[in-house]
Formats: sequence, structure tokens, C-alpha cells
Amino acid sequence: RTAAMPAWRDAGINYIRYSALCAKVVRHCLKPELQREAMKREGSTVKAFLWKDGKPSEVPRKVVQA
Repeated sequence: RTAAMPAWRDAGINYIRYSALCAKVVRHCLKPELQREAMKREGSTVKAFLWKDGKPSEVPRKVVQA
């Protein structure tokens, strides 16, 4: 491991996965009443647009990942 290499990269994961793991750890460290609210926001929602002729479509598709 070099001094310039982040620990998450040295562990063999990308930054998105590292960030998700950190968020999960923080949610599990919360007090029970706050933890319930945080767990509701655990999933991710992404809007995907189909592109045609260099322009996005009018209506986005929602891609939900739990």
C-alpha cells in the first residue's frame, strides 16, 4: 500500500461501495428512534433518461435499487 492510496481502494472496493458501507455503519450507530427514520431512506432512486438525437426523452424512467 502506498501512502497516496486510500484505504478503501487498498481494500479492493470502489468509492461508491465505500460510501455506501460508511452510510450503513452510521445508520446502525444511531439511537433506535432515529435509526427507524434513517432506515426508511436506505434505498437509492435513480432517474434514467433515454437519449435520441442528442436530447433526453421527456419522461424519465425511475430505476429503484434497494
